[in-house]
Amino acid sequence: MTPDPAPPLPSSLRSAVVGRLPNADVGSASRLGEGISTWAYRVEDPSGPWVVRVSNGYPEPWRWHGGRGHEVPLLRALASRGLPVPKDADAIPADDGLPVAIVERMVAGEPVTVPLRGTRRDRLARQLASFLTDLHAFPVLEACSYGVVSAPVAVEARRNLDLARPYLTESVLQWLDREIGALERQDLHQAVVHRDIRAQHLYVNSVGDLVGVIDFGEATVDDPALDFAKIANDFGDRFLRLLLTFYSGRSDDGLPARAQLYRRLDTLWEVAEDAWGDRRSAVRRLRSLAAVARRSTA
Repeated sequence: MTPDPAPPLPSSLRSAVVGRLPNADVGSASRLGEGISTWAYRVEDPSGPWVVRVSNGYPEPWRWHGGRGHEVPLLRALASRGLPVPKDADAIPADDGLPVAIVERMVAGEPVTVPLRGTRRDRLARQLASFLTDLHAFPVLEACSYGVVSAPVAVEARRNLDLARPYLTESVLQWLDREIGALERQDLHQAVVHRDIRAQHLYVNSVGDLVGVIDFGEATVDDPALDFAKIANDFGDRFLRLLLTFYSGRSDDGLPARAQLYRRLDTLWEVAEDAWGDRRSAVRRLRSLAAVARRSTA
């Protein structure tokens, strides 16, 4: 399934953007890309380029995980602590107060390209580990005061298992039930997590230094292992192991295994929601993962 193309920057938003960037060339805004819930546009301004991220349900606001009311104050707080995140973020709210768009300075550099080797791989592993260490140390109560919510992955996984039930065999369902059950029985440390750390959200400069981490729309309070779950998909297991050697946050022996579990549960979400319009592929991957699990315990 090919997603519908994003429209030009909505004309009804332009005056709101001009209210925040009076000298910007809003009329020539160009599309940067899109995610599941967002369209992103580049806007030129004498002070440098800016990004306008718009709910793709516009004029409806974002509502996942309580909406993105948390994102601007969290970004501002992280930036004030020196973390490499978009600067000078501001929200354009709907009538109910939830944002329909966020305006922020464009981060420097380009998204990480893979594969990474040698000094660039080591540099990114060190710097990303430092970023995650600082993010996971951010005060949870302060984050909650900005509207960051707790969204336990085990609760979402149970919901996704019910939604995915018609597409999965009984053996796969039983395997996933055991996986989720084991997670539900654990009392895990809670921290502020980005929840969507992947190559396209990591920006580096010409020498490979990490200069920006973007898209905090899914940030929640949950298990820090969530922020390592998608890294192996993009960078490989070797990079994940290297990253974990540099990570100085609160950890435990089970963190690497939970990161891999969350990686598998992400595939369950793909089946449940048909997130990328390729449910059959996600079903096949879950069957393969279940088969590997059976062989490892045989």
